Amino acid sequence: MTEPAGERALPPLSERVRPTAPPRLAHPDVAEWRAVGEPELDAVAELERAISEADHPEYSTTRDDLADELGMSFVDRGRDSIVGLDGSGRAIAWGLVQQPPGQDTLVRSIVMGGVHPKHRRRSVGRLLLAWQRARAEQQLAASERRLPGWIMAFSDDRAAGAAPLFGGAGFAAARFFAGLRRDLAEPIEPLELVDGLSLERLSPERFEQVRTARNDAFRDHWGSQPSSAEQWRAFVSRTAFRPSLSFVAVDPAIDRAVGFVLADVDEDDWARQGFSSSHVPLVGVARAARGRGVASALLAAHLRATAEEGIDFSTLEVDAASPTGAFALYERMGYRPAARETGYTIVY
Repeated sequence: MTEPAGERALPPLSERVRPTAPPRLAHPDVAEWRAVGEPELDAVAELERAISEADHPEYSTTRDDLADELGMSFVDRGRDSIVGLDGSGRAIAWGLVQQPPGQDTLVRSIVMGGVHPKHRRRSVGRLLLAWQRARAEQQLAASERRLPGWIMAFSDDRAAGAAPLFGGAGFAAARFFAGLRRDLAEPIEPLELVDGLSLERLSPERFEQVRTARNDAFRDHWGSQPSSAEQWRAFVSRTAFRPSLSFVAVDPAIDRAVGFVLADVDEDDWARQGFSSSHVPLVGVARAARGRGVASALLAAHLRATAEEGIDFSTLEVDAASPTGAFALYERMGYRPAARETGYTIVY
């Protein structure tokens, strides 16, 4: 395997990262800390519903999502996951630290999880985040890659207290993402693909091509690394994933997907958010096909198909500083800001 650009520019991460000592896991609200196994999944899913209701009612992390994240081959549940249970066995805090295998230009340890709203501002989150940082540093210190190492975290800005919590743990706010919403009652301009490209509704036969296009399209995006075949299989097999509202642009000359808009529909979110919606987790165009109106035509197809199903809104998130000018594109397509998320990092 050829070494990524800049692979020899830095000493190995094993020489640059000195893990901090894990905190003593003791808190009066927590009767027991343990790894997240199958028996704990229901309790963590219930906790995630409470977090969603408080911080971001438009979307939630489901039990299936949790099972996917914890079930990846690169996750050691016994070392990478943790849940704090109260005396009745209810989860009041949980965390996961993942180090995905895609490491072309960056080694990432990504922390996720949260604290029940009723137990916030009682130092549970500070204890959890200290544990996660220590575990992430252990992961980075075990790597011999000569690449930048990041600990990454993301938080909806409506989560009260998140910014000072991350700041106190040594994280810096590094990137901002806008949550956008498109009212499907508004007119949708029909747009067509040009230059001989054809539009298709997504089929399983194109799944792997879309992964390849995704990895190319996101190569120059902040913090992004290639999605592995394992991660992609989990992504396209999710219950919420909706191929019927997802579209690809195909170059007939090579019979390959060169652009994509992928859609989710989770009806369990609708009552909480107060409207029906589809969500677009990924929009991308292979770099060789950019500048030809591909993303606009794909989004228009998605919006029309979603409106035809009687759904109220289409939602998505966008990097506010995207190098592709995506924010302006989405505004032209009728999306409007509705929320904001911050990406936090510790860089080694």
